[in-house]
Amino acid sequence: MGRYTTASSQWQVVLACLAAVTLQIGFAENTSAHQSVFERPDPSELAKTEPPMAGSQEFAKTLLRELKAQFNHDAFTLLDQLEKHLNQSDRIRWGFDAGVSQNVGDYFRWRAETKLLEVLQSYPEIIEIDLRPGAAVPTPEITVELLPENRAVVLKIVTGDHGTSFGTHRWNLSAEQVPQPFRVPTNADGIRFAIVVFEQVPSEGGVMQLEFRPDGEESPGQTRALRFQTPELGYLKLEITDDHGHHTPAIVQLAAHANGQLQEIPGAVDLREQLNDVVPHIAELGRGYTFYLPRKKQGRYWIVDEPVEITVPVGKWDLKILHGPEHVPYQQTIDIAPGEWTDHKCSLQRWIDMPKLGWYSGDDHVHARLNSGADAKSLLSYARAVDIHVANILEMGDPMRTYYAQRGFGVDFRRRQGDYWLVPGQEDPRSELGHAIGLNLKSKVRSLDRYLQNDWVAARIHEQGGLYGHTHVGANACYAHREMALFTPLGIVDFNSIMQASLGTELYYNFLNLGFEMNASAGADTPYGGTIGATRVYVFSGEGEFTPDVWFDGLKRGRSFVSNGPMLEFEVDGQLPGSVIEIAEPHTVQIKARARGLSGWSAPKKLQLIRFGEVLAETTSGDVEQSELQLEFELNAEHGCWIAAYAEGHDGSTAHSTPVYVKRAGRRHWHFLRANELISTQLSIMDEIEVALSRSEEAVAAGRNPLDYWNLRNAEQANAVRRQVQIARQFYENLRDTYHQEQALRTQ
Repeated sequence: MGRYTTASSQWQVVLACLAAVTLQIGFAENTSAHQSVFERPDPSELAKTEPPMAGSQEFAKTLLRELKAQFNHDAFTLLDQLEKHLNQSDRIRWGFDAGVSQNVGDYFRWRAETKLLEVLQSYPEIIEIDLRPGAAVPTPEITVELLPENRAVVLKIVTGDHGTSFGTHRWNLSAEQVPQPFRVPTNADGIRFAIVVFEQVPSEGGVMQLEFRPDGEESPGQTRALRFQTPELGYLKLEITDDHGHHTPAIVQLAAHANGQLQEIPGAVDLREQLNDVVPHIAELGRGYTFYLPRKKQGRYWIVDEPVEITVPVGKWDLKILHGPEHVPYQQTIDIAPGEWTDHKCSLQRWIDMPKLGWYSGDDHVHARLNSGADAKSLLSYARAVDIHVANILEMGDPMRTYYAQRGFGVDFRRRQGDYWLVPGQEDPRSELGHAIGLNLKSKVRSLDRYLQNDWVAARIHEQGGLYGHTHVGANACYAHREMALFTPLGIVDFNSIMQASLGTELYYNFLNLGFEMNASAGADTPYGGTIGATRVYVFSGEGEFTPDVWFDGLKRGRSFVSNGPMLEFEVDGQLPGSVIEIAEPHTVQIKARARGLSGWSAPKKLQLIRFGEVLAETTSGDVEQSELQLEFELNAEHGCWIAAYAEGHDGSTAHSTPVYVKRAGRRHWHFLRANELISTQLSIMDEIEVALSRSEEAVAAGRNPLDYWNLRNAEQANAVRRQVQIARQFYENLRDTYHQEQALRTQ
């Protein structure tokens, strides 16, 4: 069905798609998550491409790095689009998207320039300097306000109407300005946008001289004085505690009340080496990250693990602090007085304590370097700030190499603080057969000679006591449909990640409806369009001492639900999610479900019981303050079925449980009316895989690119994959025979 995937979540998946080399084996162009995804322009669009504007790319990247935090929330869409077009242009220019012509790269460069001009039109702090003959008599001094965190200014220098170009400058103001002024090149006749980044700005302000002279011209140009000053400043001291009065990490946003401009938080956890530097083509710049949370919570936040002391301009500031969906968001407007300290202590309050109920949160999909104690400290601060108890830190591989190095695997390389744990794992292999995850490993499992043989990988993972699962299932991305069609029949899959940017159920329901047991999991895929804690899987771990081993055992048994807001309770005949209820004949089962959420936020708008992907029973509420919905239902299980619970919060958040399976002896718990159609779908995917393998073999045989390691691996292992395909085909053909046999029984 896939009805719970939203348009905004698809945008995040597109961001995630910029992370690795495009697979060149003839698959659909619009794939997702870790692969280059973009809509190829048609010839009419390519024809619109304009010649490049000199200096635009360096200007745009500097603006994003130095000034992005100074824009308000409404401008972030433009900034994100600018960044996306820049990244795609760079990928093509650098050859990461093999087979894509440079004119397509030029098209995205032009799109980026167009978006840059839109951004500049919306930037209120731009300084315009008109040097045209006959222009109004210029003001001899230009005044700007500079802060330690906001050290850049944007100039628009007008000398005529012919052409636009860009310049980027960096000046150190600790150097004595002798004997000539700082020079700012201009166009001879046109518009030059210049971004100037100042270093070592004197706290008391001052004056500098700027000379504007066209490129290549020797005679002196026009001179202006630039007076830089600081506004009236005050000081904020921020301390965050939990409901027991203990210091706690959290994610923090500080925005000017008047215009929403964001303030960089000094001392925030710095993850750039561990995250951003691995993916410079898509990384957030600075220490702040965009958290794709439901509606009002969404925005850019800084991870704070120590008390904050910050200098800010006098006035009103909006403070927002989040600590995961079990806590009440903290929001308050603070008045900063000139020259004074404002001590602000905030206590975060829980509205529910899931660990006390035996449920612990986790994220199955975090990419980050974990090579030292310092790395672990930063990541633990991150996990604690968003209240994730088990963060699975995944080394990532492809047919060429690995990324996000882990210093080791197994118990000795886990790190913890209280009940918060980092556990190394892997996302590998990542191929045309999908992306697989290994959790709770004792050692890395990787063989380029068997890179397309996920059954071999799963067997090695299981030998270690680890879990093998499929990711991007909710987004139906990265060829997850091939991976599931090919490997699910082997009974090797311990979990499927159905919540990434948001909940998606299409593939999940298809395989449940074919009679497979499928444990639900979730992971944000940090840093590819997601952040730790944006989505999570809750696993029932009981009332004893909490350890990751208990958590992994619960996930393997399917004692789980995924959520980015509401909390679920669900049982059938007293059995938790993941349970199998065996019946000898038609039997009435008792179903109970409860959804809870935070009043005014994730309070449940809807609670549904789902059978075979269809709504079995539903209760709703139009009251955003009503924090709970309950359902009780009696169902005649007849031939067997799967049943799950789904909840939707008023803020757009969602939750979904792993099913309970009711199995009748000698029969499959499947959606019998759709089974034949779904079997045909899986068989068509087998055809698709074989076509793709043949294309790889043809590409290698033609020698078009001897360094195309993706196609080389595919061609080398094509026959092994074909044997896997044959096994899967036979399974589905046998399943069709079972369908016909049951059809005969039902008509008797």
